[in-house]
Amino acid sequence: MADNLSAIVIITNLMKPHIVVLAFLLLSHISFFAQETTFEYIFRSEDDTFLNDISESSTNQVYASIYLNKLQTDSLNNSIIIHLNSFGSKIKQALLSVANKDFIADNIFVNSDNSLDIIGGFSQSINQSRNAGVALFRLDSSFIQNAYNTYNFPYNRRLVIVRTTKQPDGGYLMGAGLIYDDIAPPYRPVIYKFSPDFDSLNAKYFLGAGEGGYLTTLREIDTNFIWGLNLLFRRSQLFDKELNLLETQKWGNSIGGNLSCVWDTDTSFYLLGQRAFSQNKYALGVWRQYDPMDTTGSNYYTGRISDTVDFPALWKGIDMKHQDTLFFGGTRNLSMSNPYFANQPSWFIIVQTDSALNVRWERFYGGDAYYVMTNVLASRDGGCFVGGVRYDYQNNTEQQRDVVLLKLNSEGLLVGVNNQQSIRMHEAIVFPNPGKDVMHLRIAAQHPFSVLTLYDLGGRQVLQQSINGQEAVIRTTGLAPGTYIYELSAPTGLYETGKWVKR
Repeated sequence: MADNLSAIVIITNLMKPHIVVLAFLLLSHISFFAQETTFEYIFRSEDDTFLNDISESSTNQVYASIYLNKLQTDSLNNSIIIHLNSFGSKIKQALLSVANKDFIADNIFVNSDNSLDIIGGFSQSINQSRNAGVALFRLDSSFIQNAYNTYNFPYNRRLVIVRTTKQPDGGYLMGAGLIYDDIAPPYRPVIYKFSPDFDSLNAKYFLGAGEGGYLTTLREIDTNFIWGLNLLFRRSQLFDKELNLLETQKWGNSIGGNLSCVWDTDTSFYLLGQRAFSQNKYALGVWRQYDPMDTTGSNYYTGRISDTVDFPALWKGIDMKHQDTLFFGGTRNLSMSNPYFANQPSWFIIVQTDSALNVRWERFYGGDAYYVMTNVLASRDGGCFVGGVRYDYQNNTEQQRDVVLLKLNSEGLLVGVNNQQSIRMHEAIVFPNPGKDVMHLRIAAQHPFSVLTLYDLGGRQVLQQSINGQEAVIRTTGLAPGTYIYELSAPTGLYETGKWVKR
């Protein structure tokens, strides 16, 4: 399906270039009951930057891997690992590189002693992606490197993606995607199994008929089997301990985008993807499956269908730390033709549901620039982290993005963030802005009924309309060109106001 290929092309293009009583805290030491912190962190650089992964330690320290795409020189591209405290202040950072190669730090894992394991892919250059392999770093708690290993892929193949999961024994399962120019289909999966000390225990390259795609989210099942998502071909696959393919379960043509999942038991998981509808309309979708391969009895949630593209977070868009609180999200108004540097506003979307996929709240962040979400990570205190990139197309003459990392509380709010915050939270979106004869509204799911009121700059009401549901199209043909003040309100607590310009 072309839409799913577009999702992979997006990844391919990337690789080319309240106060708690003190006594209670002293007695409990349980982070879930600690005060929920929120913050906004922006990583700015002269280089183009991209967020690959986020991880949180047992002491609520935050780590992120950031890819640096050099704009001003011909030097090789590399990755930075940053360490933030629980309030979003940077403590330190480390630059990771592989000699004479471009390196992308795809995954960060925090060990019990607060050392970090970082695994990612390297290649000859951002333009060629050849002579590729995988590198594994270990940094101690002071960010001093004390372990390093590399494995080269054979035959000068091109690298597309590397995604790794940590297993209960401390070892790692890595899924990678390689491009074979001389084999059809050209996209071929790879599985590596590593020990906790980065020794390669087993590897499998899939070159047979029907063995295309990219494998992610690999997981051991009862020590006898390995399960994984095949991102390109929209399927889950089961392998034996020797990495031989045993079974394939197709998801169907209605599921696309960058699939990611979170397991809630040893046998059941939630899958985030994209529902494709007629007339190129896309919405986020979440499926709960009760068996690794059998889809019988699955239930699902479908986000609101609109005339914009809602696209799942590019790396991992769904997570949970507590059984009845699921977070998932993506990008609202993604450009499929120019997914990273579009000249249009977009938003991060975050939805929280219970275990039965009943929506508790939905919120939007951004709209002042072009945002693309890469990661969602449930936090230990009941909130979540949201990460991605922001391209300020209105004030930037180069294709340069900043990394955005938000820590939200359990209600999706950025409370207590200082007045310098640059990213606004919304429960309703008005677009396009400027507009012409129509105004499109997108209301968060927790507000089934709302009212739009429009005023001119003199404070005179020029329009009022009741809205049922989450989407509305307001005709503005009777309004003169100019600037108006909109107000969206609801008895459920909605209050959004701002300027809307009619051309």
